[in-house]
Formats: sequence, structure tokens, C-alpha cells
Amino acid sequence: MKALFVAMAVVAAHAIALMTMPSIGMTISYAFFFSVAGLAVGSTVVAWRRSGVPRDRRWWLLIASLALWMTGMALSARQNYVLDNSNPAPGDSMFFYILYVLPVLVAVSSAPVAARKRWAVAIDLVLATLLGVLFYVRTFSIVSAQGAMHTQQAIDVAYMLDFENACLAMASFMRYLATDRNEDHFFFRGVTAFFVTYAVCGYLYNHHVALAGHPEFGSSPFDALLDLPFLALFVAAVTPHAQRYWHMPVYLIRFVQGASPTFLAMSVLGFGLMVIPGYPTLGIIGAIAAVVGIGLRGTLAQVDLVEEEFRLSRSRDELQGLVFVDSLTGLANRRALDERLLREWHRPGQSDPIALLMIDVDYFKEYNDRFGHLAGDECLRALATAFIAHGTRPGDFVARFGGEEFAVIAPGTRLPDAIALAESMRAHVEALGIAHPSSPSRRLTISIGVALAHASSDGGPLDLLNAADRALYRAKQSGRNRVGAPEGPRLGATSDRISPLRR
Repeated sequence: MKALFVAMAVVAAHAIALMTMPSIGMTISYAFFFSVAGLAVGSTVVAWRRSGVPRDRRWWLLIASLALWMTGMALSARQNYVLDNSNPAPGDSMFFYILYVLPVLVAVSSAPVAARKRWAVAIDLVLATLLGVLFYVRTFSIVSAQGAMHTQQAIDVAYMLDFENACLAMASFMRYLATDRNEDHFFFRGVTAFFVTYAVCGYLYNHHVALAGHPEFGSSPFDALLDLPFLALFVAAVTPHAQRYWHMPVYLIRFVQGASPTFLAMSVLGFGLMVIPGYPTLGIIGAIAAVVGIGLRGTLAQVDLVEEEFRLSRSRDELQGLVFVDSLTGLANRRALDERLLREWHRPGQSDPIALLMIDVDYFKEYNDRFGHLAGDECLRALATAFIAHGTRPGDFVARFGGEEFAVIAPGTRLPDAIALAESMRAHVEALGIAHPSSPSRRLTISIGVALAHASSDGGPLDLLNAADRALYRAKQSGRNRVGAPEGPRLGATSDRISPLRR
């Protein structure tokens, strides 16, 4: 609120000074213009310092625009005081009044900070340089260094300034509405406050003061109109961030942010078309550069998007791998086992039986108690390696069920093959000869329960899991280090007969 009172006081002081001291009105206006521009620059530096860490460097582009405008004002004062030229549109100052929008136009056309790339900055700099050349050619194709030769030339320059200011005001206002970060909102609030006010005040001053019988500064209190854009920027820059109660829909925000790089290219295209009548080669180069710049930006943005999608897909696959992999053994975990079993159960056209082997390490608690949990973990890793390398077949799915329990899904496996697979795994572990003094056999052994089922609507994967668990329980109850099967003869001295699982 204090900043607003200061701004109002400055405007009032300027108007009152012009009305009370008309004899030195031009000097008064120049003094106020340089003062308010300096105040705007100072407040912009303050806004840059308040923009966070890292600081938003776009504020320096706004400072560069203000510096170019002040240069134009200095050249205008030189025309009046040094060259004694009262022409309303001297070419040198008009060029800087047009050129001053260029740094801010680059900022308004830039992508959001998170999406900014070096190649995009390079393209913008090339287009900005070409646009500066087009500004120069267009300005001096209308007026000379001394100024407009007749009223129509001055009007043409005024309309060019109006068009430029109006386009930048609309572009900055769109970016202000389509912000989703506090830093962007703060920056574009200041830019919008300046250029919207400048577009309105510049139009009123150029057409109703400078070109309406008051060609010199100081001849009308309406000179104070040109204070307003700089004071609006001052107020916006020093006012703290206000809480936002309304946001554009996310789709519109992304649309405006995605379309913003076209602002600079469209400016190059527009001014290229303007200079074609007098400078056809340069105009055509400008038009081609604008089209190529937009096309190149779009292509490179698409390349970045594809690369980002690939990276996200790879990260998703890695994350999914972490979700479905047991961190200790590297085998699939219980979640992966459930999903694989469910997928096998509901496989289209599934007619072959599904075998499930439930494996438990015998006397594993005693192993941990004697050798410690680190040794127990190493033992589980050794078993996992043995199951993969020497026990199972290529189509089988091995998982750690939990604790010292493992499971094997053997799709399309008949009962004799499932029993043979289980016995092979049991014998292989026994043959490893891992010392286990607390076991009756003095070595590490496993017990396996085998279950078999055909997928049908009468049951589900949970029934198969329960049947394998019951078979394992009976194998352990019968003395461990054996295979419990649903049917068939005893497997040597270590097998067991278990009731058949019928579906």
C-alpha cells in the first residue's frame, strides 16, 4: 500500500510541476522520466534478490529492457538539447524505443524454468538477434536519423510502437495467467503490470498528445502518463507475493507454456514480412528463420520428450523390478508369485495342469541360532542359486515365499514330472553338503510339498497354494528331507503319500 501511495504522489508531483512551471516543462519531464525509470530498475533488482535460490535471472532481461528504454530517452534528450531537433520521431531514439522490448520478449517466449534447455536458449538468441536487425531496418525505412519527414511517417512509427506494445502486453498477460510456480507468477506479474500499462499509456500519449499539437515534452501535464508504466512495475516488484485464489485449468496452463516459444518466432515472421517490400532478401531470410526456428524447437522438444519417456519407462521398469524382487536372494518375491500364479490360472485356453512346489528349509531356526542370521542369509542365497542353476527347468518360476520358504510354479507339468522335479531339487540340496549340526542328517536339507490342479471356475490359485502347503506340512510331519506328493508311490525312503488334490 505504501508503494501505491508513493506512485500516486510521483504522478501528482509531475503533473503539478508541469502546470506550475511550464517554462522548464521539458526539463521537468525528462527528470521525472529518468527518475521513474531508475526507480523501476531499482525495484526490479529488489525483486530479483527476493526471487529465491537460485535467483530468477529473467529479472535481468527486464532490467536490460528498461536500460534500452532509458537509452532511447537519453538520445531523445540529445536531439532536443544538443542537436536542437524538435522532431517528434528521431530515428535513433525511435529505434531504441522499439528495441527495448527485445530482452523481455525473450523472457516471455522462454519455456518454464524446469523445461528450459540450452539448445532452446541458443535458438532464441539467434531469433532475437535477427529480430533486432529487422527492428533497425524497419525503423529506418520509415524515418531518418533526424526524424519523420512528415506527419504520416510519425503516425506509422506510432502505430508500429502500438502494435509492438499491444502484442507484448497480451503475451505477458497470457503468461501471467498461465503460471503454476510462485517464481513465474511473481515475474510475469511485474512484466504484465509494466507492458499493459505501457501499451495503454503509450497509445494515449502518442496519438492524443505527441501527435495532437503537443510535439515536445513539457507542453502538457499529460506527460505524467508515461510515468505510470514504470510506477506500475515498481508497485508490482516491491509488493510481496499475494496468495492466489484462482488458477487456470492445468491443460490451459500447459498449452500457453508450450505455445510461448512461438511469440518470438512470430515477431520475427511479422517484421520479416514488413520489410519485404524494401528489403526482400532480408525479409525472406527472417520469414524462413522464423519457420525453421519453430520447426527446430518442436523437433528438439519432441526428441527430449521421447528421451524423457524412455527414461521414465526404464525407471518404472527398475522400480517394478524392485517391487517384485526379493532383495535378499534376488528371486521373485511373494507378490510376484501371486501375480504369476494368477496369470497362469487365467491364461486363455489353459488346459494343462499347473504344478506348485512349496519348499521349506529343515531346522532353519536351529541353523540361525547356531551360526547367526548373517550365515542364515548366506545360506538362503546359496539355496536360491542352486534352485536356479541346477534344480528348475527353463519354464519354471522360482520365488521366495517368505522366511525360509520357497515356491516353484511349474506350468504344463504332469504329476510324475512334478514329483521328479521336487525330488531332484531335494537331492541336489542334500548333495551340497552344507553343514548343519542341529539336523539329524548333519547337513542342510529341504522338505517339499507338491500340489497339482487344472484351472477351472470351481477353484482358484489360493486353493492350489493351500494344497501345496498341506502337502509340505505332511512331509515335515513325516520326518523332513522328503517330498510330499498328492498321489503315487513313496519316493524311496524319504517320500510320503498324501491325499490327492482333485478339481
